[in-house]
Amino acid sequence: MKELLIKAAAAENAADKAEAAAALKALPRTAEGLFDLSGVDGNFYRAGMYAYPVYADYETRENKKTGYPDIMAQMRMLSKRLDTEFTFENAALYMVLLIDTIQYMSPEIYENYRELVDMFRAKTVKLMDSFGLWGIRDGEGLPAAVAASEEAAGLMGKAIVRACEQKVLLAEKYGAIGQALAE
Repeated sequence: MKELLIKAAAAENAADKAEAAAALKALPRTAEGLFDLSGVDGNFYRAGMYAYPVYADYETRENKKTGYPDIMAQMRMLSKRLDTEFTFENAALYMVLLIDTIQYMSPEIYENYRELVDMFRAKTVKLMDSFGLWGIRDGEGLPAAVAASEEAAGLMGKAIVRACEQKVLLAEKYGAIGQALAE
């Protein structure tokens, strides 16, 4: 399944995206209503980085946005789930999952697009507060908990940089933090 999702993410043709979306929709659901992604990766948020952007891309380009209610229900549940499993690694993976999903959601369906943007902003502030990341903007080094997880810090930094590029976050406020984490 992971290979199928990676292939679909890189593909430009509709057939690959449709195949991956069909495989996702055929997955059993967890009690929370989320795709059961245990076969993709051991960390649900890492697996979601592969699954949800492909699903959103397919629903936007090929399925006339009919799956948006399902996407939104799952994104809301993921946000709640993260609150109970809030670690720096999980949060960083979730932020990548979310910004990559936002990238494929149509701003024309403003309520859905805006809700995802608001989720991203709220989780960014929670992450910054919880792990002491505001000091990076003032030239302080990485907090020890963040520095200990280079991969997660890099992913978080890239998510913030992409969010600034997509105008989801203000580059003036978050750009330096994203750059420092991404390095």
